[in-house]
Amino acid sequence: MKNLRNQFVMIFAAAMLLMMSCKNEDNPVTPVDPVDGGEVGETPYTSIPDELAGTWYPDHNEGPLSTNWEQGTFQGEQGFREFRTMVFTKNGKNAIEYTSEVFNSGDEVLQYLYKLTGTLEYKANPSTLTFHAQTGRMKVFSNKYAGFKESAIRAEDLKKYESILSNPQATTYTSSVNYLNAKRVSGGVLYTVKYKKVDASNNPGNGGNSGDPYANPPVSGTYVKIINQYYPTVTIGTQEWTSVNYSGSGGIKEASKPQFGTFYKYADTKNITLPAGWRIPTRQDYINLIKSQGIAYDEQWNTTNGEDLQSKKLLGNLMSVTGWLKEDGYANNSSGFNAVPANLRVTNGSPNGEGTNCLLWTSDKDENDLPIVFKLIQLPSDTYAALSGQSIGYNPPHIPLRFVRDK
Repeated sequence: MKNLRNQFVMIFAAAMLLMMSCKNEDNPVTPVDPVDGGEVGETPYTSIPDELAGTWYPDHNEGPLSTNWEQGTFQGEQGFREFRTMVFTKNGKNAIEYTSEVFNSGDEVLQYLYKLTGTLEYKANPSTLTFHAQTGRMKVFSNKYAGFKESAIRAEDLKKYESILSNPQATTYTSSVNYLNAKRVSGGVLYTVKYKKVDASNNPGNGGNSGDPYANPPVSGTYVKIINQYYPTVTIGTQEWTSVNYSGSGGIKEASKPQFGTFYKYADTKNITLPAGWRIPTRQDYINLIKSQGIAYDEQWNTTNGEDLQSKKLLGNLMSVTGWLKEDGYANNSSGFNAVPANLRVTNGSPNGEGTNCLLWTSDKDENDLPIVFKLIQLPSDTYAALSGQSIGYNPPHIPLRFVRDK
């Protein structure tokens, strides 16, 4: 009985109970929000089979716990039934596990909702899928206070977290519900589990029928909510980036090319409201992005070496797989940044560059007070990244945006 209960993130809950045992039970428990829960650091990751990618949860759950996390609500119960949602990413990066647990402390009922972000490691013969936690947060609900208290999970606790599926097998039906069957490994014990897949056709992540591809949270992976839209994100180095162009209101949009997002005048970028911690990237943020791929950046000339073969190949890590005119095979998007060659737009004219130029605003200006733009440019012979001032003039350019935050 006790071993089964340990399947539900007992490591974290036990730690919290130890803390609470030192308190007077007549007083409501207020979880302490640490300044920094810490990170585990790099963990192993691999790509996973196509059929395993997606969001999965037990059929007896009312829905994915990701929805509860986003809405600030709770789902779970005391006992042995599993409450878990697993967001499996194809490349094994930025995977997520949500779990919940309920405890009694005197007359207080404590409900814990956990969100862990990490990597996936798939091994064959015999097949296993292991989730390695890197960072985590918990939301604690109580009958002693309204709402919830949120805090970070300590790195030392994350290192103890174990989530392993043995022999995972998933169906791939196109017109009916898909299920994942496996054995879950817990404390050396195997028990049978079955998970239901979130259907992208009628669940958060595909924008529904609203015409807005970001109207709902993505089916898998991490995301950030900006006003009333949900943008997928990717962690690159020590920063989390939006992995698509911002598609907010105003500016210039092309309905036939939603991947380009909204093109904004620089003067309008200051009107965009972002969640706490998020920002329009600085010049240095983009330099860090370039260097994260092992690319040398010349800060005197503000560019990479477009003639260097290795530099050109490594820039492909930042480039979307499709959309670029030069098909040299280097664009692979292995970083997940997904730079698209949208170029820029103006209200009077049709500038060239779509298919070869990715331009994105920064929040900085150069010595001539010109706003600096990140540029990833594909020429017939060269491919390079640069940061330079953008002239405004009487026909101001409209350029897309990304956002970033430090982790």
